[in-house]
Amino acid sequence: MKRYSEERTEAAVRLLIENLTQNLNHSGIILDEFEATHNDRECDESKQYAALVAGHFALKDAVDKINNELNKK
Repeated sequence: MKRYSEERTEAAVRLLIENLTQNLNHSGIILDEFEATHNDRECDESKQYAALVAGHFALKDAVDKINNELNKK
Protein backbone atom coordinates (compact mmCIF):
# COMPACT_ATOMS: atom_id res chain seq x y z
CA MET A 1 0.00 0.00 0.00
CA LYS A 2 2.83 2.39 0.82
CA ARG A 3 4.51 1.78 -2.55
CA TYR A 4 1.21 2.26 -4.38
CA SER A 5 0.63 5.58 -2.65
CA GLU A 6 4.15 6.76 -3.53
CA GLU A 7 3.67 5.81 -7.20
CA ARG A 8 0.33 7.64 -7.36
CA THR A 9 1.87 10.71 -5.75
CA GLU A 10 4.74 10.68 -8.26
CA ALA A 11 2.29 10.36 -11.16
CA ALA A 12 0.15 13.19 -9.75
CA VAL A 13 3.17 15.49 -9.47
CA ARG A 14 4.17 14.74 -13.08
CA LEU A 15 0.63 15.44 -14.27
CA LEU A 16 0.43 18.62 -12.21
CA ILE A 17 3.69 19.95 -13.65
CA GLU A 18 2.54 19.04 -17.16
CA ASN A 19 -0.81 20.82 -16.76
CA LEU A 20 0.68 23.89 -15.11
CA THR A 21 3.32 24.13 -17.84
CA GLN A 22 0.71 23.82 -20.59
CA ASN A 23 -1.39 26.55 -18.96
CA LEU A 24 1.71 28.72 -18.51
CA ASN A 25 2.62 28.36 -22.18
CA HIS A 26 -0.96 29.01 -23.30
CA SER A 27 -1.35 32.11 -21.14
CA GLY A 28 2.00 33.38 -22.44
CA ILE A 29 0.78 33.07 -26.03
CA ILE A 30 -2.45 34.90 -25.21
CA LEU A 31 -0.54 37.69 -23.42
CA ASP A 32 1.82 38.08 -26.37
CA GLU A 33 -1.14 38.34 -28.74
CA PHE A 34 -2.86 40.91 -26.53
CA GLU A 35 0.30 42.98 -26.24
CA ALA A 36 0.81 42.86 -30.01
CA THR A 37 -2.69 44.17 -30.69
CA HIS A 38 -3.07 46.73 -27.88
CA ASN A 39 -1.05 49.76 -26.89
CA ASP A 40 0.36 50.23 -23.38
CA ARG A 41 -2.59 52.32 -22.24
CA GLU A 42 -5.06 49.66 -23.36
CA CYS A 43 -3.06 46.98 -21.56
CA ASP A 44 -2.94 49.09 -18.40
CA GLU A 45 -6.70 49.64 -18.50
CA SER A 46 -7.69 46.01 -19.11
CA LYS A 47 -8.75 44.13 -15.98
CA GLN A 48 -8.76 40.85 -17.90
CA TYR A 49 -5.21 41.43 -19.10
CA ALA A 50 -4.05 42.28 -15.57
CA ALA A 51 -5.76 39.16 -14.22
CA LEU A 52 -4.11 36.98 -16.85
CA VAL A 53 -0.70 38.52 -16.09
CA ALA A 54 -1.20 37.76 -12.39
CA GLY A 55 -2.30 34.21 -13.16
CA HIS A 56 0.57 33.67 -15.57
CA PHE A 57 3.18 34.62 -12.99
CA ALA A 58 1.40 32.60 -10.29
CA LEU A 59 1.65 29.56 -12.56
CA LYS A 60 5.36 30.25 -13.10
CA ASP A 61 5.90 30.52 -9.35
CA ALA A 62 4.02 27.27 -8.76
CA VAL A 63 6.08 25.37 -11.34
CA ASP A 64 9.30 26.79 -9.90
CA LYS A 65 8.32 25.87 -6.33
CA ILE A 66 7.40 22.32 -7.31
CA ASN A 67 10.65 21.88 -9.21
CA ASN A 68 12.63 23.31 -6.29
CA GLU A 69 11.01 20.79 -3.94
CA LEU A 70 11.77 17.94 -6.32
CA ASN A 71 15.39 19.03 -6.70
CA LYS A 72 16.13 19.28 -2.96
CA LYS A 73 18.75 16.91 -1.68
